[in-house]
Amino acid sequence: MSLETIKRKAAFHKDFWILFAILGVTFVLYLNSFPKEFTNWDDPEYVVTNSLIRSFSFQNLNRMIAAPYFANYAPLTLISYALDYHFWKLNPLGYQLHNLLLHLACTLVLYFLLRRFNLTRGVIIASTLLFAIHPINVESVSWISERKNLLAAFFFLLSFHSYICYREVQSRVYYLSSILFFLLSIISKASTLVAPMVFLAYDYCYNNVKRGQERVEGIRNLRLFDKLPYIVFAEILTFMSIHAAGKATALHSYHEGGPLLSLFGSGHLFKEYLSLILWPVNLSALYIPRTAPSFGNVHYWIPLLIFLTASGLFLAKSKNLFFWLTFFVFFLIPVMNLIPLPVMMADRYLYISEIGVWVILSTLVLRIVKGLRPWKLARGTILGLVGCWLLILMVYTIEGTKVWRNSYNLWTNVLNKDFYNEVAHHNLGLWCYDHKQFNRAGLEFRLSLGCHKDYHLALLSLANYYAEKGQVDLAIAQLYRVLDTHPDHDVAINNLGTLMIRKGDVRRALFFFFRATYVNPHNIHALNNIVVLYLKTGKPDVAMEYAQDMIRKFPEAPDGYFKLGLCLAARESFSEALDAYEEASKRTEPGSELRKQIDTDMAEARQKLVLKQAERSL
Repeated sequence: MSLETIKRKAAFHKDFWILFAILGVTFVLYLNSFPKEFTNWDDPEYVVTNSLIRSFSFQNLNRMIAAPYFANYAPLTLISYALDYHFWKLNPLGYQLHNLLLHLACTLVLYFLLRRFNLTRGVIIASTLLFAIHPINVESVSWISERKNLLAAFFFLLSFHSYICYREVQSRVYYLSSILFFLLSIISKASTLVAPMVFLAYDYCYNNVKRGQERVEGIRNLRLFDKLPYIVFAEILTFMSIHAAGKATALHSYHEGGPLLSLFGSGHLFKEYLSLILWPVNLSALYIPRTAPSFGNVHYWIPLLIFLTASGLFLAKSKNLFFWLTFFVFFLIPVMNLIPLPVMMADRYLYISEIGVWVILSTLVLRIVKGLRPWKLARGTILGLVGCWLLILMVYTIEGTKVWRNSYNLWTNVLNKDFYNEVAHHNLGLWCYDHKQFNRAGLEFRLSLGCHKDYHLALLSLANYYAEKGQVDLAIAQLYRVLDTHPDHDVAINNLGTLMIRKGDVRRALFFFFRATYVNPHNIHALNNIVVLYLKTGKPDVAMEYAQDMIRKFPEAPDGYFKLGLCLAARESFSEALDAYEEASKRTEPGSELRKQIDTDMAEARQKLVLKQAERSL
C-alpha cells in the first residue's frame, strides 16, 4: 500500500463523522418536504397519468428506451419512476424520499470526488457542505419531476471519479466504468453531455504526468483519443434530445436572437446565477425575464467583461481554480440558449455547475482566514459572518422545502416574487379548479391572460371554466382563440368536440375528435370520445375497433379495456365484457373515480349475464 493511499485513508477516517453529520443535517433540512403532494407542474405527465410507468412490461420498456417522452429522451428516469410505482403506486412520499436519497448519494460521491483533487481538507468539507444544504438545490430535490437532474448528476460524479482514477493508474476497468456511468448519466438527462469538455479541462489543468524523465503538462497532456467514446455517445444523445424537443415544439428561444446573442448575454446570466448562489433570498420556481439581451445594453457588457477578466486572472495565477471556473461554465452551456430554450434560467440548472463555485469560494475564503491568523478579531469576524451565512442558507432551505409541498404553496410563492407571472397564475388556477374553487380558478385564468393575452394554456383552462359554468358559447370562443395561434393544438380540438356534443352537433363533434387524433395519434382522450360517440349513436362494432386501437397504443392504460367492455356489453357479450372490465380494473388505482365506474358497470354486466343465462335455461 502506497504512502499516498495510507494518507487518504487516514484523512477519510478523520472526516467520517463530519461527512455523516453533513448527510444527517441535510436529511433533517428536507424533512419539511413531507407531507408531500404531486404538483401540477409536469408531475402529472411524468407520474400521475403516465401509463408507461405502470409496469415493467416489454411494451413499456421498449417505449421508454426507444422513443422520447414529454419532449425529453430520458429512459433511465422513466425506469426509476416505474420502480417507484411498483413499490409506492401513486403515494408521493416514496417518490420524494427517492429524490432525497439521490441527493444524499450525490453529496457522498462529491466528497470522494473532491478528495481526488489537490484540495485542502477544509475546501473539500466546505464544498461538500454547501452543495448538500444550499437552497438552490431544493427545486431539484423536492420537485419529483426533476428526478432526471439528480440521476444525471449522480452518474456524472461517478463517471468523473472513475475517469480520474483511470488517469492516475491507467486501469481499463476504471476507464470502462467511467464510460458506463457517463452513458447512464446522459440517458437520465442531457445536461451532462458536456462531460468530455470537463475531462479535457481536467487533463489540462490538473493531471500533469511524467513520461520518462520529462514532466508533461497542459495541452501536451490532453488524451483526445480517450475521449472518443464519450464524444460519440454525447453526439448521439444530443441528436436524440434535440429531436425529442423539436418534435414536441419545445425548441423556441425566450429572446429569439440566436446563439451569438445568447453567448453575449452569458456574462449577465452568470452574474444572475452568482447572486442567487451567494444571497438566495429571491429563489423562485419560475423566472420570466422582462428584458432580452442586447448588444447595445451596457448592463450586459459589464458582467461579460468582468467574467472574461476573472477567467484570464485564474488562468494566469492558478490553473486549478481556472478548472473549477470552466466546470461552472461548461455545465451551463446546454442551458445558455445556444440551442433555443423557452426558459432563460432556473435553479435546477445549477445543480452540478455550482460545485465549481463552491470550490473557488471555499478556497479563497479559507486562504483569507489563514492570512488573517495574526489578526484574531478580523479572523473571528470573517468566521462569524460565514457561520451566519450558513445558518441563513439552512433557513432558506427549510422554507424552500415547504414551498414544494403542494401546488398551492408553489405558485403562491412564485406570485409573491413576480405577480405578473402568467404561468404561475394559470397553474394556481388549475389547483383551484381541481379543488372545486371554480370562481377563484376563473379569476386566476383571467389574471394569467391579463399578463399574456394570448397564453394558450390559460385560454384552454378558461374554456373549461366556462364549460363548467354552462356557458358553452363562451367556452367555444376561447378554444377558437387557442387555435388562432396554435392550429394543431390537439387538446383544444378535442375539447371543441366535447362542446359540440353539448350543442347537439354530433357530426362536427366527430370531425373534431378525428382531427385531434390526426394531429396527435396518441391523444387517448380523443379516442375515448370517439368510442363513446359511436356507442351513443348505436354503432358498437365501429366503437369496438377504436377501443381495440386504444389497447394497442396504450396496453397499460385502463381506458381501452374499459371502453372495450362497454362495447361488448352493448353487443350483449357480457362474459367477454366482464373479462375486459377485469383487465381495466387491474390497471386502475383503488378508490379512483374510474375504478368506481368500472365496478358499477361490471356489476351491471354480471346482473345482465345472470338474467341472460336464466332466460336460456327457461
